[in-house]
Amino acid sequence: PPPAWCGARHHQRWSPMWRPLEGPLTSVALRQALIIVKSLFAFLMSQSYVMGNPFAAVALPPNPQRPLGSNRTLTFVQWDHIDRLLLDHADTQAGRRLRRGMRWLYATGLRLAEITSVKCEDLERVDYKKADGSVATDWLLSVIGKGGRSRQVPVPAELVDELGDELARHGFERQLGALSNRGIHVMARFDAELGRPAAWSASGLYQAIKAFLARAAEGLDGVDAQQLRKASTHWLRHSHGSHALQGREGRTPVPIQVVQNNLGHASVGTTSMYLTTERDERMKAMRGFWSKQD
Repeated sequence: PPPAWCGARHHQRWSPMWRPLEGPLTSVALRQALIIVKSLFAFLMSQSYVMGNPFAAVALPPNPQRPLGSNRTLTFVQWDHIDRLLLDHADTQAGRRLRRGMRWLYATGLRLAEITSVKCEDLERVDYKKADGSVATDWLLSVIGKGGRSRQVPVPAELVDELGDELARHGFERQLGALSNRGIHVMARFDAELGRPAAWSASGLYQAIKAFLARAAEGLDGVDAQQLRKASTHWLRHSHGSHALQGREGRTPVPIQVVQNNLGHASVGTTSMYLTTERDERMKAMRGFWSKQD
């Protein structure tokens, strides 16, 4: 774009310093813009508004392939630090709501728009047998994701119990399936002045988590602090995928098909981009080939 169209983002629209753009589009943004315009004209052609698609012959910029969540995934140490800090947010409704949002996003891998749209009636209790034959109880959450595709995502009973406690604290039935709880969002804002709990907006949840992560960064140093200052809600989704597939001490890796369903990926190939174990095995094998034998 012309230099006169570009300026710093922080200027408000009423400021004489405001400009519509910060700078040239990246190849990723340009590719997406062309895809959108092509789709628009394809629709107009199908409805006989135009005779042809002038963008049909325009080549798309190459799509840079990078692992999902590359540089946007929390380490186990960073998440443990966050989880410890969240324990201190039990004194206020807003603090518990923030904790609920972050723990649900990490435990389920849901998108921001998904977690702020689900309601109590979307949860279904499931009793099942564990490997040792004992019966366990957890929950399935029905979600409508991208493209209107529906899926069911497992939710730990601990998080559902905390939601039930919050409902009871504000005068509602502890049982999520109660008729009186229908229509109440999982990410509800409980406020005595509101009467019926209102939904927490996606932007509100995003800003609250960003602010919390910035404060959490103050307790860390170096790269860890830098990462938390940059982190956002989508980092929790990436961290769910990466951590679930990796496993950690005391927790077995989750099968890739399960993680694929949790994240709502159409292809298991997309989910496999979170895997680093195969890459590491390939590199170790080649190092053995490259190394001189004694």
